[in-house]
Amino acid sequence: MARDISHLEPADRDPAQLRRTGLIITAIMIAGGLFVTFAFVLKLRADAKDVRPHIVGRLTEKFGGRDQNNKAFTTDQLRDKISFITPLAGSQKERMAESLRMLKMVAGKFPDDENLCFVGITVEPEQDGPEQLKAMIDELGMGEDKRWFFVQAEEKNARGYLRHKLRLETEEKIPSEDKGWIKRFRSTIVFIDPNLHVVQPQYNFNEALEVQEDAKRMLKEDPERAEKLEAEKHTEALKAAEERFFQTLQHIRDGNLREGK
Repeated sequence: MARDISHLEPADRDPAQLRRTGLIITAIMIAGGLFVTFAFVLKLRADAKDVRPHIVGRLTEKFGGRDQNNKAFTTDQLRDKISFITPLAGSQKERMAESLRMLKMVAGKFPDDENLCFVGITVEPEQDGPEQLKAMIDELGMGEDKRWFFVQAEEKNARGYLRHKLRLETEEKIPSEDKGWIKRFRSTIVFIDPNLHVVQPQYNFNEALEVQEDAKRMLKEDPERAEKLEAEKHTEALKAAEERFFQTLQHIRDGNLREGK
């Protein structure tokens, strides 16, 4: 039964109050953006204390699906290899671009290393079938590289495995000037060592790129704030993240890992 609202009167809109609300929302947006930057910087400082990657879990539960060639794939195929896993979403190619560029860089640097494995798991299986996944790999120029597997599985299983077993969040919230907090696809890479250990840190190259762009913009538009936040140190955040990524790979090759966080 519908509620009777005939006794209610329209609220008076106070322009001053609306302005105050707008300012508060704007402040929250700015704070949200700064929070991302500060979180990134704090993470770098924590990593600097001990640059060795650390083990946070092990793939004891098998995950399976169909790859870009419509062949069966399971995580058992990752045993005795160093693997890189990233979520995929064909509708979010721009958001995936940095992670895939990085994986392609690794593949190009070690073209003959058969102990490397590059895995993408789509979170949009209804749209990303084997044909579409094969097209993604071909666009990268990796279609003939047998170390690459782009996998389709039931969406619930894919998202659950990424989140609970690999600790990869596939969505994140960011502040927007006109829409409040909005969700967007999160593209991250996680390492799996030859013993199927899940290794941290994981890498979000979109985040590094955004911090880099923010730092450059701040130096140009607000030098005083830039100095306080040491923005100059983060104008090459993407390059620094790439260097740490290869350092992590080398530590895994050497078996130089920490237990836990």
